[in-house]
Amino acid sequence: MKAAPADGHHEHASQAASPAILRLISLVLLALFFSCSEKAAEPAKTPTLFDKLRQIPGFQVYEISPPVQGFTETFQVHFSQPIDHHDEGRGTFQQLFFLSDRGPGQPMVFSTSGYGAPAYDYVSEPAALLNGNQIVMGHRFFSDNIPQNWNYLTIRQAADDQHAIREALKDIYPGKWVSTGVSKGGMTSLYYRRFYPDDVTATVAYVAPIMYFPDDLRFAPFFQQVGSPECRQKLMEFQRLALSRRVQLLPLFRQYAQEKGYVFTIIPEEAAFEYSVLEYPFAFWQYGKESHCANIPDAGATDRQIFDHLVAISSPLFYADAGFLYYQPLFYQAYTEIGYSPYIYDHLADLLQSVPAPTYRSFAPVGTDLIFKPEVMQDVIPWLQTQGERIIYVYGGIDPWSAAALEPAPGLDALKLVQPGANHSVKIRDLDQKALVIQTLERWLGIKISASALATWQAPPERDRL
Repeated sequence: MKAAPADGHHEHASQAASPAILRLISLVLLALFFSCSEKAAEPAKTPTLFDKLRQIPGFQVYEISPPVQGFTETFQVHFSQPIDHHDEGRGTFQQLFFLSDRGPGQPMVFSTSGYGAPAYDYVSEPAALLNGNQIVMGHRFFSDNIPQNWNYLTIRQAADDQHAIREALKDIYPGKWVSTGVSKGGMTSLYYRRFYPDDVTATVAYVAPIMYFPDDLRFAPFFQQVGSPECRQKLMEFQRLALSRRVQLLPLFRQYAQEKGYVFTIIPEEAAFEYSVLEYPFAFWQYGKESHCANIPDAGATDRQIFDHLVAISSPLFYADAGFLYYQPLFYQAYTEIGYSPYIYDHLADLLQSVPAPTYRSFAPVGTDLIFKPEVMQDVIPWLQTQGERIIYVYGGIDPWSAAALEPAPGLDALKLVQPGANHSVKIRDLDQKALVIQTLERWLGIKISASALATWQAPPERDRL
């Protein structure tokens, strides 16, 4: 039997297998087609807020869980900012802020502390009132961002910092923005408006003094009329009483410092004690009230009673190394651009030993040149007075910082409110005219505001120097 040729056999097998292979290929192609069709039909994954934030150049983002109460999400953000916004070749620093979200359709409340960033769970009163999103940011060169060159600690550079954050987030939060701050934070919010007037729709500045120069002369007259004559007299007598008992009080001061862990290598203990006494009337009115005068010890009080009252009102912490280092950027700014109050001590001159000529200049960074630039406030103050529209200024009537309250020009669309008897902790909910504040914000922002939010809002503790 003759065998079939090999080539003929393979040709027959290939022809026989072709229909089966083609059917298999067709099935595979159909499966791929339907698979791709199903995938194409699936909606694209919507990026989360976390995703969007992480895509912003210079942002390092960390989610905080659980979020701040009342918000859906909270994030800690470290933003790489130029040390000099006008010459980015000078390097960068990391600026910390916290972002709490209620949704892109809500207003954004842009709050600055004026110092280092506060605790992340801080909720500003405007954010509560407006049911808004919130940014809480720290000021450049405070806390862990102390620069090697203080020349870049200026109000313009700080305003540039805020503007950079605003620009980075404007697409995520396209709604109305409201800037705010308390005390030095309030001052910072006003400087920001001067340089970037259109970045926000409105500003709420709490207890924000605007000073012309260091040792602003408006403070001395304030202390001659605040409270009752009897209370003012008791305050001065207490200062003299404390200084006259320095021999007995200094051991208590040292013991107190040791218990608290305060170290005095920059400002000596004796000087720190005198500074606490010098600061006492200012601190009393800043966070106290007239009725507290009844608690002021007199000459019949024990050394312990006198000392305990002094440190409860005027803390030595500000003069310890930790306090000095934390607040030194404030005093650099005070003596180069933003001004400050003077010590009032004529009635104590015969009792001062360690600091016979007290000045807040002593608390500026050691070894720095402090050259005040009057042209800075000569630019800012007239602008705020005549062009700073949609700004609400809130002051307390017995707060010493109200001596340097800004006065908007008549006819300017701005609102200044001074609450009688209120101190440096005054808020919108404390005002007799809070309804006017709400109506004004409604007009500026074009939204309806419920005043009921103020009843449940919890104010954070505030004990900063300014």
